[in-house]
Amino acid sequence: MLWLNGIADGAALLEHIDHEVVEIAHHLHNRERWFGIVAPQTAVDWGEQTSLVPYRAISGAGIFGVDANDEAQVLGTADTPAIAGMAYFDAHRIEVLAASNADEYVLRLVYGTGTMAAAELAGQYSDMMITDARKGAPIDVLMPRIPAGWQLWIRSKNAANNATIDFFIGIHEYIK
Repeated sequence: MLWLNGIADGAALLEHIDHEVVEIAHHLHNRERWFGIVAPQTAVDWGEQTSLVPYRAISGAGIFGVDANDEAQVLGTADTPAIAGMAYFDAHRIEVLAASNADEYVLRLVYGTGTMAAAELAGQYSDMMITDARKGAPIDVLMPRIPAGWQLWIRSKNAANNATIDFFIGIHEYIK
């Protein structure tokens, strides 16, 4: 008997495979929207499509930044959907524009509907490593699809306190 993702039934397995192939094709042939920070940010509007002003996240000393405004407020509740009719999105790529030092960074993408702290406590985040060699080119992001209207924050961790990293973010959106 062949098992895949806990599915043993042949028809169900083929239906599952077909669904995954459609999802992969959609992801690879999707439209991407790039965001930078909107000025000024409001309670619900944090990003602007095709903005030329990058977001900035600030680190703590070997920890994620904990000072007020160290996190980058990336997408607010009014920023998605960016394309009418879309119900979900995911961060697809990040382009690092500048960093205050050449040390490694950890970026944490936190997503949710309440506070950043509550979302992070609930495990609603995805981490990625940024090395000096990866700066200046789009970097793929791995995270689940989340409903349009959810917030997205990015936190930064670096060995140095108050190390800054400036970036843009590209998202994919989905109907379902």
